[in-house]
Amino acid sequence: MNAAARGPWSVAIAALTMAVQNGIVMAFAVLYLPLIQDFRASRAEVAIVQSAVLLLGGFGGPAIGYALDRAGPRRLFQGGTLLAALGLFLASGAGSLPVLLLTYGILTGLGLSALGSQPNMVVAALWYPGARGKAIAVADLGTGFGAFVFIPLAQAVVAGYGWRTTLTLWAVLLVAILIPTNAFQRLPTSTLGSKAAPATGGREAGLKRAARTSAFWWLVAVRFFSAMAFPLMNVHMLAFAVGVGISPAAAATALGTVSLVSLAGRLLTGWLADRLGRAPTLTLTYTSAAVGIGNLGLLAWTGWPGWLAGYVLFYGLAQGSSGIVTAARAADMFAGASFGTIYGWIVLATGPGEAIGAWAGGAIFDLTGSYLWAFGFVVVALLAGIAAIWQVRQPARRST
Repeated sequence: MNAAARGPWSVAIAALTMAVQNGIVMAFAVLYLPLIQDFRASRAEVAIVQSAVLLLGGFGGPAIGYALDRAGPRRLFQGGTLLAALGLFLASGAGSLPVLLLTYGILTGLGLSALGSQPNMVVAALWYPGARGKAIAVADLGTGFGAFVFIPLAQAVVAGYGWRTTLTLWAVLLVAILIPTNAFQRLPTSTLGSKAAPATGGREAGLKRAARTSAFWWLVAVRFFSAMAFPLMNVHMLAFAVGVGISPAAAATALGTVSLVSLAGRLLTGWLADRLGRAPTLTLTYTSAAVGIGNLGLLAWTGWPGWLAGYVLFYGLAQGSSGIVTAARAADMFAGASFGTIYGWIVLATGPGEAIGAWAGGAIFDLTGSYLWAFGFVVVALLAGIAAIWQVRQPARRST
């Protein structure tokens, strides 16, 4: 297959990989209440299991970036698939919460971290250096589509067969879908074992050079704050909706529809990022997310289910925007043969951010008896992310 034909296929495979990976991650929201009941644990205690998955997704960033640069995407994605499937299979037989934390939280979390948005967005960005925002957005469509499919599927399987069968099904689907498709995944030949075309500024940026710029650390901050915000909503929104009188099936449908709306939001984000700029685009999408969260507050206040539709629309349009914008901005600054490694270190910040967010939602509920304070915490994190993205500027060139 020639290079012109391989680019679209590589982006399509990246989208499929993210669809399965994010579908499994997002469907944990359906398992959340059954796990609380089965293990007779608090919301914060069960949320720690998902926090471990999210924490490893971030902490694994540097190693994943290094492996992508050195081994290539095929070996990375197939190895991650096998590890995640093993963890899911073992988790299906967990008899206690600590065992579930070890098998699902840690083993599955390690495998899923190799299949996530970080390496797949790098693949898309490197194939299309002239249209990074659009390429990343197209690949990231898989993230929204996967959640849209897996969340209602999880609801149906959990209702009929239980959460243990659901985890076994995830293991089978991982291996059946991702092992054969990623056999064809590649990076552009210009980035393999060579010095790639330099980014804006005229020179390839190595990790040490990148870390000496303020732009690198502001991008880390953007990833950290967004990581606190969106996973909290994704883990706890279904439990919140059920708590205010929405049926579990309707709540799962709403959560899945958020991901469907996000398909349009991701394309719009990529288009706007290439035209309006990265910071203005993120400002618009985060504002939309805050409006959506406000609709949940109105739902709790009035009890009118129509406010849930407002959340689905406004929050859904913002879902996934952070990864698209920060990956595109990072590529603007640091694209080159070391970009996978550099972006892996930026993504490192998502681990603690996601772990804090997922845990904080449950902890705040356990403390206050309400999710509204947790949602206020999310809005503050979004505002901090907006402030950070505006600080990401191209380093000034030294005069010679």
